[in-house]
Formats: sequence, structure tokens, C-alpha cells
Amino acid sequence: MKRTLAVGLTALCATAALTACSGRETTAAAGDCDPGITDTEIRFGTSLMQSVAGPQATAASALFDEINAAGGVAMGDGKTRKIVYTAMDDGYDPARTVGNVRTLVEQQQVFAIQNLIGTASTLAVVDYLTQKNVPLVFPMTGTDELLAKIDQRPVVAGAVNPQTGWEVSERAKQIIRDHPQAKIAVLYPNDSLGNGSLDALKSALTGSGVQIVAQQSYEQTTPSVDSQVVNLANSGADVFVNFATASFVTQSLKKAHELSWKPDTYIYSGATDTNFVLAPAGLDAAEGVHSFYWIYDVSSKDHDAKPGVQKWRAFAERNSGKIKSTDTIAATGYNTAQLLVTSLEQMKGCTRADLLDAVQNLRGVTTDLSIEGVTFDTTPDYPYAITSMAPMTFRGGAWHYDAVVTRSAEG
Repeated sequence: MKRTLAVGLTALCATAALTACSGRETTAAAGDCDPGITDTEIRFGTSLMQSVAGPQATAASALFDEINAAGGVAMGDGKTRKIVYTAMDDGYDPARTVGNVRTLVEQQQVFAIQNLIGTASTLAVVDYLTQKNVPLVFPMTGTDELLAKIDQRPVVAGAVNPQTGWEVSERAKQIIRDHPQAKIAVLYPNDSLGNGSLDALKSALTGSGVQIVAQQSYEQTTPSVDSQVVNLANSGADVFVNFATASFVTQSLKKAHELSWKPDTYIYSGATDTNFVLAPAGLDAAEGVHSFYWIYDVSSKDHDAKPGVQKWRAFAERNSGKIKSTDTIAATGYNTAQLLVTSLEQMKGCTRADLLDAVQNLRGVTTDLSIEGVTFDTTPDYPYAITSMAPMTFRGGAWHYDAVVTRSAEG
């Protein structure tokens, strides 16, 4: 999922109208409040790979700008505050993420880190943020390692990807139901996400008639996964479970199509972008692919009758110089920003603990773009906000949704 936006942080700040990109004075705590909040403003920061995820920050910033122009967020403690938002580019290099987050916390004195992008980036800073008692809210990861850390009382809450183990278990249910004697080939990255996904799949298939007959890994620095796909195609598998991410999904779907290998294919929910992942592979290559998601695909006009989608279109039109209404990455940033605003409206005090409490206790929350039947629900002992999602299939150039599945409280 590579985008041609090879510009630096300065350009990101200018394009997204981001505040506090450099040289801002610090925000002193007022009374019993924590750093990063005053009676009139609250400060957040993020770190992301600008060339891919930049539109998320742009959309979030545009939404915050509109809210600020209207006076700010009426928060749960009775005060109305403007949101100050800083986005820094890390190139999806965890070492740069660490440096950025330290700058945001120690120099910019942000109240919290909002919507950090990526599993590796999240894991690189979670211990530091826990030590500093700075919340990491709505990070874009579903790694099971967040759940493993819950007993350490980390400051992470409301992750905006499904927990890996839960998503994989739902995928396994689909396969067992639709292909009870399936022979599965698996492609996965050799990292926390990929290895965790493969282990979860093996566990979920235990005792079924479904077999994994081939598995191929790749490194994130690998230029191509063509050889892996050739090996998987030669396995005789009739189901392809594709845990790849970004451009590797594009490559693998394209190669399978070139080989005339036509297994029933399931892809990771974090790699379902129509514009930047599926379309470059060729719509024929993506036809029939299955996955999950929780907000509508704004690249398609199929859902334009939905009131929330209409609100998104109007928002994008008001910000047309910065945001395309068909940009699904921007839509994701808009959605996550709305979750933050809802949390601030429910936040009863001015401490970081109050923010965590609000983010950890969302109940039945919907957003403009949430798929009908999907709600965002959180608890203190489950650090993920995605607890319902819609199975979906790519047909005729667009995603089509089936009945929403919801995670049970028992997991």
C-alpha cells in the first residue's frame, strides 16, 4: 500500500493544518490537572508513516479544526476545550516512532498519544508511555500482545483494529462452515502480527477437518512475495489465508491471478483498502476476496444513501483541498477522531486517568461511518475498541457486507 506522497513533516503540517509541529511552548497543568490540558485546550500527538497513513492525520486534523472553530469540545467535566493536535512522520520505523513519542511527551507535553499507527510502533513505545503514565488511545493495531500486557496495567486503550486472535477465530469459523474439508495455504509476514495470526489459525482449526497444507513467510524488507505465492499455488490448496499487509497483499493477489490459481481467499482486515491495495492488483484478481471491517467503504458509492456516509461526503467536500471523499484511509482517521471526541465528551475530569476511564468505558458508540449493526464498545480489561465487525466480500469492484458478528464477553 504505497502512496506517492514523498514530502516531509513540514509539508504534512502545512497540508493538514496541524498544530504544534515545532517550537510550541509547553502546556502547564492547572490545579489537579495533568500536563497537556488547560481550561481551554487539550493536546494530543501521533506518529505515523506519512506516505501511507498521512490522510488519517489530515482528516483528524480537519475534523478537530471544525470543532475548534465552533468553540471546541464540551467535555464531561463541564469545560469546553479546543483540541491541539500534532502529527509526526516516522516512516514506519519503530526507532523513529520512539524518538517522535519522546518529543511529543517531553517537549510538546501532550496529554495523550492518539491513533498511533502500526503494531511495531505501538509495541516500541508502550512500556515508555506506561512509565510516563501517558495514555495511548485508539492505536491502530490488533496485536494480541496488548492483551498479554493487560495485567501490567499499561496505558493503552481502545485499539482500532480487531484483536488478532478474535479476527482469526472468526475467519476460521467461516472456513470450517464453507469449506469443511479445506486445504489451506497461508502467507504471513515474519513478525508479531504474522506469527501470531498463524498460531491463532492453527489453534482455531484444531479438531476440524480443515488442514493447513502449506505456509510461506516473508520479511517486511522483501521486495516481492511472488516466489512464496508460486509455492503456495503448487500446494494444491483450495483456500488461501492471506495475512499479508499493504503492498504485499496487492502483489500476492496479482500473482495468484497470473498463475490462474483461484482459491477462496481471505485477507487481513488491515489490508482491505480498495484504492491502494485491491485496485492495483486488478479488480479481477480481487474478485471474491473475503475479509472483515467496521466502517463503510467510502471508495464505493453503494452506501451513499446512508446518512452517516452523506455526512462524511459533506465533510470531505468542505475540506476538498485536503481530503478526497473516496479516500478510505482518510475515512479511517475521521472515524477514529470521532471516537476520541466521544471519549472527551464523557471524560469526567482533567487527568490522564480520567481519559483512560472514558476510553475504556465506551458503550454502544456509533460513528458516522460505522456499518449498520456495528458499535464500538470497550472495557478496562480488553484494550480493543473493535468488538463487532461485518464479514464482507469484494464483488464487482466494491465490498459487500454480511451480518455483523460480535465478540462474546468471554472472548
